[in-house]
Amino acid sequence: ALEENPNYAEALIQRGLIYLAKESEANALVDLERAYRIKPHLKQNSDILIGLKLRRGQFDDVITYCRKALYIWPNEPQIHSVLGLALKNQGKLADAEIAFTDAIKTDPENPEAHYNLAIVLMEQGAFRKAIKALSAAISFNPIYVEAYDNLGNSFRKIGELDNAIKAFNKAIKIDPKYANPINGLGVALKEKGRPDQAMEAFEKTLTLEPNHLAAWVNGSNVLEKWNKIEDLEAWLKKAFQELIEVPSDLKFFKAKLLWRKKNIEEATKLISEIDFDSISEDLKVGYLNLTAKCWEALGYHDKAFDFYLRMNAKSKNSSKYLKYDPENFFNHLIDQLSQLKSANSLEYEIQRADPSEFLPTFLVGFPRSGTTLLDTILRSHSEVQVVEEKPAVDSSKLFFQGEGYTTIIGKEIPPDVITEARKVYENEFFKHIEDIKVASVNIDKFPLNLLEVPLIHKIYPDAKYILVLRHPMDTILSCWMQNFELNRAMANMVDLGRIVDFYCIAMETFKICRSKYNLNVHTIKYEDLLDDLQGETLALLQTLDLKWEPQMENYRDKARKGRLINTPSYSQVIQPIYKDAKYRWLNYEKYLIEYLEKINPWIDEFRY
Repeated sequence: ALEENPNYAEALIQRGLIYLAKESEANALVDLERAYRIKPHLKQNSDILIGLKLRRGQFDDVITYCRKALYIWPNEPQIHSVLGLALKNQGKLADAEIAFTDAIKTDPENPEAHYNLAIVLMEQGAFRKAIKALSAAISFNPIYVEAYDNLGNSFRKIGELDNAIKAFNKAIKIDPKYANPINGLGVALKEKGRPDQAMEAFEKTLTLEPNHLAAWVNGSNVLEKWNKIEDLEAWLKKAFQELIEVPSDLKFFKAKLLWRKKNIEEATKLISEIDFDSISEDLKVGYLNLTAKCWEALGYHDKAFDFYLRMNAKSKNSSKYLKYDPENFFNHLIDQLSQLKSANSLEYEIQRADPSEFLPTFLVGFPRSGTTLLDTILRSHSEVQVVEEKPAVDSSKLFFQGEGYTTIIGKEIPPDVITEARKVYENEFFKHIEDIKVASVNIDKFPLNLLEVPLIHKIYPDAKYILVLRHPMDTILSCWMQNFELNRAMANMVDLGRIVDFYCIAMETFKICRSKYNLNVHTIKYEDLLDDLQGETLALLQTLDLKWEPQMENYRDKARKGRLINTPSYSQVIQPIYKDAKYRWLNYEKYLIEYLEKINPWIDEFRY
């Protein structure tokens, strides 16, 4: 037929299909593309070409063919969807979002289009919008297991862990042999503070899919942060035996294990052999942090400083850093301090709480001052209950804002609003206690609550405060050296100069509040706690109207057996008291000397 008529498009298409059946894609493409040039309006050929180009990863061609096809057939949902897939694979997420949205407009009840839109939204960090799209996909396909899996992932990303767990469990119920949602459930349980149940989920994932790398890595992460060092060693040994090719992420955890076991030279050797580019994106900052720690432990402080620099540069270049807009947070601190300085010395009458009502104690201090060590010691007391770094104060702040009080300082707030704000605080506080008990002392441990004293004083004017101090330069340096989970505050911890300014503002804010509100504050120095743990703890217990209990001497045992500690100090509080961190900043004095002029007033203030 083609000898008779070389431009016979239908014959070219048929011969192209025969080539495809014979797995000769190159010859098929010659015929199909030639047919397209002759008759571009033949939909069968257009669809075949688009699908073939997509399979071969020729995304530029896919986009070109899809756009031409949509000019002829603008209401074809499948073409919109394929265009979205090609754009997504090129990283053009905003354009892909538009394409999938157009697919939904032309076929509103297509679960795949809603699902693909959700995946693009997730990659852009728009998890609430993704939840809406995934819910739509599920409404049109109630057994869409992948949609339930990603619904769980999206809920987890916005901190709605109970909803995440429900979604993962639904996916598992639909397909008990699908490993991904079981792994996702493990991550949610870990973040919920249930490491034992998380490990059960990771182990179950691996029984279904022994090569599930994410489960191996997630299990390593939980065991290390749970301080189960022997279990971590056994877990990694099994992983190295099971996997034909051990990924860099697991080698990183092996290096971390060696470092935890004080095998510094072996840890340094192993981590130096890992190709940085082969590490997962979410572990790269941790890799740089561990490398810096290894060089520091070996006494190579210049090398260590260089890796800490790289670590913070990596954090600063992340999308998460930009998302949290650290400048906005920092400017708010400056504005608040200015308001405190200019406010009248007399506040409006404070509504006093009934003495029988719940009254928390606030454990505060600049990050890396030793609050986690003190928290761990105190929670070993039978009459102490601690909530660690949860948004109880933030929930009250949001309530006040909802009532129209965007600023608290110098504002007269009706008693009923303050009473409701207390209820909001207490609901959030007790939400984070697994086994609620009647405790003599309830401690809200959140170091940077020292910036929230104006609000706290409105709702709990009789509250006690425990202020933990450490040498200002050690505190600042340690903050800069930490692999913090970024948020609005911690995004200000990636530049030394910014941390210095942050420290000065925080300390001046608390100093003014302490004087202005006549706060009941017990101050404890980290260095004194290291030198005389029992003596300093006894003095604090007297302030809290408590007595020393013998098990407090072995607070580390409870820390080893108990919770996941969600601060960078998780590995330190289970160790015997060591004093290596005292005056650590002197090893890096040449890098820090330019900041001493600003910090010296606080060094003098705190008598260091």
